[in-house]
Amino acid sequence: MTTRSGLAAPLPLLILFGLFLAAIAYLVSASLVRRDAPVFSATPPNHTRGANWERVGDTLTVDASDGDRWVYVSFAQGRVLVAPDTAGWDVAVQRYRVITPPAGAIADLGTAPFASGAVLSGAPFVSTTGDAQRENDAIKHWYRYNMLTHLLEPNGHVFAVRAPSGALWKVAVLSYYCPKLQAGCLTMRYAPMLPAP
Repeated sequence: MTTRSGLAAPLPLLILFGLFLAAIAYLVSASLVRRDAPVFSATPPNHTRGANWERVGDTLTVDASDGDRWVYVSFAQGRVLVAPDTAGWDVAVQRYRVITPPAGAIADLGTAPFASGAVLSGAPFVSTTGDAQRENDAIKHWYRYNMLTHLLEPNGHVFAVRAPSGALWKVAVLSYYCPKLQAGCLTMRYAPMLPAP
């Protein structure tokens, strides 16, 4: 009986020691992994789109690193709107959050190639909800969190954005970082799209 209790007593200690070793292994491997992600400089206000941008898409990098304010984007104008002239915005960005105006909506098209992304009839467009903490459920998980590097990585999905005007845009998130891995700079590839026949 004494032998049994003597053998059973160290089992919790062995489990704790195993968990301790696993935590140490995680910390060591995380410190050895190179923190790397695509980085883009914020798009300048005088940005001009290429001649065939409607077919191949254009890229906008929005500096939304200030967590206290929303930055408004017009895909129709191909630029970030500067306050107080924010009328006609299609999406707004605050850090990693992306929302639409009340009359707009977003649909997650999955991992379809950007070039062939199309809105299928009956696609589930989702409106932005919330007051103090606004969010859009269709795009709020555009990223994967890398446990080793602690970086946000795009999940490869293409999204359809329906503007209040009725215009449809396909959007893919390319990066969340400005140079030097500064977080909060959302880079989006976008192009106009037509609904599937």
